[in-house]
Amino acid sequence: MTKQLIQDLLAGFSIETTVRESQRLERFSDHVPPGTCLYIAHVPGTSPDDTVALAKRLRAEGLEPVPHIVARRIESQTMLDRFLGRLVGEAGVTQVLVVAGDIAKPEGELDSALQILDSGLLEKHGIRKLGVAGHPEGHRDVADPVLHEALKRKNDYARRTGADVYIATQFTFSAGPIRAWEAAMADVNELRYMVGVPGLAKISTLLKYALECGVGPSIQAVSKHARNLTKLVTVAAPDEMLVELAAYKEATPSSRLAGVHFFPFGGLKRTAEWVARIAAGDFELTKSGLKTT
Repeated sequence: MTKQLIQDLLAGFSIETTVRESQRLERFSDHVPPGTCLYIAHVPGTSPDDTVALAKRLRAEGLEPVPHIVARRIESQTMLDRFLGRLVGEAGVTQVLVVAGDIAKPEGELDSALQILDSGLLEKHGIRKLGVAGHPEGHRDVADPVLHEALKRKNDYARRTGADVYIATQFTFSAGPIRAWEAAMADVNELRYMVGVPGLAKISTLLKYALECGVGPSIQAVSKHARNLTKLVTVAAPDEMLVELAAYKEATPSSRLAGVHFFPFGGLKRTAEWVARIAAGDFELTKSGLKTT
């Protein structure tokens, strides 16, 4: 393992943000490199106006806005058509993340990402690069065979339309589920993927999000610290996981692992500054992961 392998893994990383977080940051571009993809999560209480405004702001700062298009939070295809039109026309959006959404009851007539892909509206608005969801540890409400078939259909969409489709996975705490998931999906998947990685955050915060999102076996990598209450307020970094992923990519030339997408549960500024130090080589490899210097 070399430092360069880890730096290469982080080249072109992407990171998540929200409208609420945008109100606390004066400039995103003070914390992430020009051209970085910032995904705009559609959390409860976020309106289309909010998303469009934030996308415009990110574009003006020289960053690449990637709004979440959440099927179950869209009332109709007419509303979807209007929303995509505004994102492209007002904010210059060229890339989106299309997901079903984790709410039990759809707010309108759409309930799956596949319906959005099949609508033809992405093509209508010239969006030819898009992310779709991947679930290395399964989904608490969707059976594995259904996820398998959905990924097959997303690959079919990419071949049929010629769109640049990639997978952005749900976050996980270790590389093991990633390796197993890629092997399990090899018969249907040809898409490259970005691994979802939790950013720097208190262990108690990571546990909270893991339980809310239904993360599976890899939660053991962080829950072991819960036995010591004093460690719950310790800020954890995904250093060991990055080393594991870099080693896997090096050992598996056929892997479609393309990079890392960060979920900054402890705040974008904290995670972005840590990633910048690693990308610059300002770290040392250790027996348990890496340590910034």
